[in-house]
Amino acid sequence: MDSEGVRPVMRWKGLAAAAILAAGSFAVPMTRPSADASMPAVASAVDDVVASVAHVVAEPSADVVAAPASVRIPGDLGWISSNWAGYAVNSGPYTSVSGQWTVPTLTASRRDGYSAMWVGIDGFDNASLIQVGTEADYYGGAAHYSAWWEILPASAETVPTLSVRAGDTITVSIARVSSGRWRIAIKDSRGGSYSTTRSYAGAGTSAEWIEEAPLIGRHATQLAHHASVRFRDVAANGVNPRLAVADGGAMIRHGVVANAPSLPDARGNGFALAQ
Repeated sequence: MDSEGVRPVMRWKGLAAAAILAAGSFAVPMTRPSADASMPAVASAVDDVVASVAHVVAEPSADVVAAPASVRIPGDLGWISSNWAGYAVNSGPYTSVSGQWTVPTLTASRRDGYSAMWVGIDGFDNASLIQVGTEADYYGGAAHYSAWWEILPASAETVPTLSVRAGDTITVSIARVSSGRWRIAIKDSRGGSYSTTRSYAGAGTSAEWIEEAPLIGRHATQLAHHASVRFRDVAANGVNPRLAVADGGAMIRHGVVANAPSLPDARGNGFALAQ
């Protein structure tokens, strides 16, 4: 995806191989994200983890290993990532996913910051991914908002017909409409909607509701600063996924929690993300 036409944003799987390219990145899952995962260990646990995960980096088809006891995950969440935070379920197959959130107001920062909220299918425990969401980036001294969708391995596609602003309520969905054909839809509460039907051949093994710090040119970015974001009315296969704490994951960077979800709400179909 090109942000403002000059910033190619590669939105790899948050649990994907791309971040392994960054120095010191390797997989440290508590559940079963894909073996080419991109979750760097908490800094204090690097020495404990290197030997146990070396085969994961070298062999993408190998199963990932459980995080060692020295890796502490906030709130008993199930997984950690270098650039994902949110919830993922992997008891598929999944043929649809949906959710809603309000676009956050970004806080001015001396450093550029990037953030993407999205829902998707696959990517948690395989190399496929279909996703749709919004971007909230701060660079050049100003906030920039947009809507987009993506089917890996292709780059993200911006939706130019939607003028996304902070405070807009965004409703998104992805659904299989026939064998190999999927409908991607996004609606802005302020007016305007977009949908497209595309070919997709992923296995549908997982469904996700995520905030991501996108990669730019395969390099990690600073997460854009903003207040808490709440995902509401999330669904998988058209029903409440009844999220559990173990389905949640935090974004860990340099041993620090950069972003983490709350407990699921009482109905199990919503949660908040806080930096």
